[in-house]
Amino acid sequence: MNALPRTLLALPLALLAAAALGQEKPPPWWGVQHEVGISLFWNFDTPFVAGQPPAPTAVVAAAPWYNPAETSWTAPSNAVWIPTLNGHVGVLGLVGGGTPTTALLKLKVDNDPHLDWVKIFWFQFDAFEGSSGEIKKAIEQDLANYKRSSVTEKVEPLGNGWERITVEAQLYPQPDDETIEWTFLETAFGTVGIDNLYVNSKCVQPGADETGKALGERDGPLIDLTQQTGATCTAVAVVEGPAPTFARNYWVATRGATTTSHSIVQLNAVGTVVQTTTLPDNGTTVPLGPGDLTVADLPVAAGTTQRFVYALVDRRPAGGNVVLQALNLAGSLVPARDVVLAGFPLPPGQPFGLTYESTGNLGNGSFWLTGNDSSGQGQAVEVSRTGLVLDLRSVPNDCVGLGYDEDLGSFYGFSRAVRATPSGPVRVNGFEWSGYDFQLTGVQFCGDLTVPLAVVGPRGGIALSLDAYRPSGTAPSELRLACVVEVPGTTPALNRQFLYELAAPYRFGWSQFGRCGMRGGAPFLGNTGWQVTLSGVPNAVAASIVLGFSNTSYLGAPLPINLAVLGMPESWISVAMDVTGSPMLPSGVGEFTMPVPIPQTAALSYAPMFFQWILLDPNVPGLLAASTAGKTVLYP
Repeated sequence: MNALPRTLLALPLALLAAAALGQEKPPPWWGVQHEVGISLFWNFDTPFVAGQPPAPTAVVAAAPWYNPAETSWTAPSNAVWIPTLNGHVGVLGLVGGGTPTTALLKLKVDNDPHLDWVKIFWFQFDAFEGSSGEIKKAIEQDLANYKRSSVTEKVEPLGNGWERITVEAQLYPQPDDETIEWTFLETAFGTVGIDNLYVNSKCVQPGADETGKALGERDGPLIDLTQQTGATCTAVAVVEGPAPTFARNYWVATRGATTTSHSIVQLNAVGTVVQTTTLPDNGTTVPLGPGDLTVADLPVAAGTTQRFVYALVDRRPAGGNVVLQALNLAGSLVPARDVVLAGFPLPPGQPFGLTYESTGNLGNGSFWLTGNDSSGQGQAVEVSRTGLVLDLRSVPNDCVGLGYDEDLGSFYGFSRAVRATPSGPVRVNGFEWSGYDFQLTGVQFCGDLTVPLAVVGPRGGIALSLDAYRPSGTAPSELRLACVVEVPGTTPALNRQFLYELAAPYRFGWSQFGRCGMRGGAPFLGNTGWQVTLSGVPNAVAASIVLGFSNTSYLGAPLPINLAVLGMPESWISVAMDVTGSPMLPSGVGEFTMPVPIPQTAALSYAPMFFQWILLDPNVPGLLAASTAGKTVLYP
C-alpha cells in the first residue's frame, strides 16, 4: 500500500537509490512518526572499521523516547565493510579464507517497554550467500523476559545471487529492547553479506485474541434499526465515550425522501436513540443518502487531536462533488473539517465504503473509499485529508462497507455482490486485505445469516455498511465488526435494516511460527474445496494440522497449554485437539495447505472451528514447533 512512495518521501534525497533497491511492502506504519514505534535504515555505503558496523544511515522515524546509543551492534573483527558485491555497493559481510569461518552479529534496537503490550517487530534486508556460504537470522530468544510469537519469514530472489528476506514477529510482553542475530558462515573462499537493512517496530495494547470468539460469530444483540429509528438506515460507525466506562454509541446514517433531510442518529449500545443530527442534504441532492461512516482522530493543535465522525455524501447527481462531511462528538456539523473529493474517479449512482487509516499518507492520515469503476470492477481509492487522490487498488466488487484495524494493519470489506454457496446465494460477503500491500489475504467471512428471513431476497439480507473497532477498557481488546444489513420486503417500503456485531479476527494465538490462513472462499457447509493454510515458514520440512471445536478447554484443561515441558519452549496449543491430520510436505516455498472439505451437515451450522499446525523444522530446538491458529464459524 503505497510502499515505495511512503519510503521515498520519508527518506532524505541522498538515500533514494538505496531505498528503491531495499524496501517493498513495509508495514503501514513504516516511516510514521508516532509515540510507540521507530523506523531505522542502514545502507552500509560508508566504510567502517572491521567489527564495528555503523549507526543507522537514517532514523526515518522515532518516538521521543528513542536513544541512539541504545541501538548498537556487537560483531567480531571478521565482520567487515565490502565495497562491492555482485552489483551491490557497500555491504556488511564476511570474506572466506578457505576454511570454515563464522561470524555472529547482533543488532540491539532501542525500545520503550509497556507492561503487557505487544511489540510488532519487522525487519528486512538483502542477503548474499554465494555457493559456499550461509546466513542464519533470528530474533534473539529471551524467554526470561518475552517470547517470540507469530514469526513469519519471506524470501524473494533479487538476481545476481541476492535475496530479499522479510521477517515479521509479535513479541509478548513487549521487551525493553529487541535484538536481531545474524550468523555468517563461509566454508571456502566466497563472500557472504547483507545490505539495505530496514528495522521497524510498533507496540500495541491488545492481545492476540487468544480465547476470543470465532470469526463470524455474532457478539451482542440484533438491533432492528428500522423499528428504533423509524427511518431507512444506510451506514454505521462506532464511537466510544471517555474513560472509565467507554460507553459505546452507534452513529447510524439515515436516508430522507426527495425533500426530506438525511440525518445521523446516535443509538446507545442496546439500540435506544439518544440524539439526532439533521444533515443539509436530502433525496434530491444526495439520492442514495449518506454512504458509509468512519471515525477519525485528527490534529487540531500542536500535540492534541479531536475525534470526528465522517459521513460520505455524493452530491454529483445535483452537480456537486463527493464530500466527506464532518461531525464532532457533540453531533454538530463542522464544515471546516469537511473533505471535498473533486474529481473522484468512481462513478455516481452506487453506495461506497469508507474508512480512515491513521498511518496513511506518511502518517498524515488518509481515507479509503471502495466502490466499482465504470467497468464494474471493484476499486479502493486512497485520498488525503485534503481530498487528493493518492492511490488506487483493485478489490472485490460492490464493497459497500469498509473498516480498518489500525493495531494489526488489516482492512475488512463488506460486499453486497452475489456469492454462490452450496445452500444458495448470499449478499453479505466479508473479505480481509493486508494493510502492508493491500492484497487479499484469503480470509473470508459472512454476515449473520440468521437475521430475520426476508420475504424476498437472499439469506442474511444485503450488505450496507461495516465498521471495525476494538472496544476500549478491556485487555486483550478483541476486534469487532459492526455491520448494517438490509432485509428486503415485498415492496421497498417494507425493507428493514438491522445492526449487529461480528467477532474477529481469524488469526490468533501466541505460538511462534507461521501465519494461519484459509483458501477456497468462506467455510460454508458443503464447501468441499475449502482449505486451511500456513505461510511464512520457509525452513519447515513437514507439518500436520490440528482441528478442534474449542479454544478455551481441552479434556478439562484450560487452553492455551504451554508445550515447553515437551521441549517446545515458545509453542502453545491453542485449540482442542479433536482431529489431527497426517504429516504433509510443503505445498510451496514456506507454505502448507490442508484441504478441509466441509460436510453438508445441519448440526454443524454456525459451529465454531479452530485450526493450528505442528511443524517439523530442523532449525528449531527439539525440531518441533506450533504455529499460530485460526478460528471461524461454519456457515449454513
